[in-house]
Amino acid sequence: MKIFCNWYDLEVNSDRSEKVRYSFTDLPIGFFSGRHSAYANSSMPAHWHEDIELLVPFDGEVVYNINGKLVKVGKGEGILINSRRIHSSVTEDLRDCYYNLLIFHPMLLCVSKDVEQQLVQPIINSSFDYILLQKGTPWHENVLAWFSLIKRKLSIPGTDRIIKPKERDMVKSAVVGFVNLIWNELAENITPDDKPQPECSQLSSMKSMIAYIDAHYAEKIKLEDIAAAGFVSKRTCGNMFERFLYTPPMKYLNEYRLKKSIELLRGTDMTITEIALACGFSGASYFAESFRRELGKSPGEYRKDIENDDLEQAVLSFCGVRR
Repeated sequence: MKIFCNWYDLEVNSDRSEKVRYSFTDLPIGFFSGRHSAYANSSMPAHWHEDIELLVPFDGEVVYNINGKLVKVGKGEGILINSRRIHSSVTEDLRDCYYNLLIFHPMLLCVSKDVEQQLVQPIINSSFDYILLQKGTPWHENVLAWFSLIKRKLSIPGTDRIIKPKERDMVKSAVVGFVNLIWNELAENITPDDKPQPECSQLSSMKSMIAYIDAHYAEKIKLEDIAAAGFVSKRTCGNMFERFLYTPPMKYLNEYRLKKSIELLRGTDMTITEIALACGFSGASYFAESFRRELGKSPGEYRKDIENDDLEQAVLSFCGVRR
């Protein structure tokens, strides 16, 4: 049996919810290693999920934007992100950050209705967005210690963890036990709100506006169209994008269109003009100008670089060399 513990790839749905994958087929737990430079411009795109996320850098540092709040996480620290929080991250000066990541769904902890109502729901529905885990705070150190034990159970540095079938249940039991110990620390040290918090209305509007952009990016979109999708004013729309995504709405739209154009440049034989129009740009000239401004080269140059890289890789593969 192979424990899924390779490099982390982020896939998102149209509403920016993550297509979460786990290390087990029958258990909602995932443990991965990641390299921040794997993301375009070393920037992890904004997304959210029902799962609890715990990230621990082992080289470098990363700056998170969690529901509009900025927090830096470095080596020796960790960050625990609550369920349903929109978050993204960048590294400063494009320096890289290597990290380990644990993700688990709250239902993993719900062994009974009482546990769900008394220990799980009060925390995931509380107002806390994240916890920066640092040395010097005993319960933070405990959480980081349980995290390290999960890593030890699930991974061997540089490889996927291979275990025999008879070990499977023991590994699963141990990992679930460590996750429960992490949750116990939260339950003991976080004061739940007196009244459970419904999903923030702004967060709900934000998700709707992001989903609108995903569905209509190929069309002509104005700021008022995006705002209307979230039932907010244009000014509020702008403030929300700045808060949650750290970028103005129209800049986000342009970057999203460029991302889609890159997919077409890499995966199709469409002409530059066809790609420009398919991605919502008014014409090939504006598309090329936007592309060069963001990526430092024209769409045609980018496609040529891809073709040259593919040819070089094909030659290397033919010669038995792997890059």
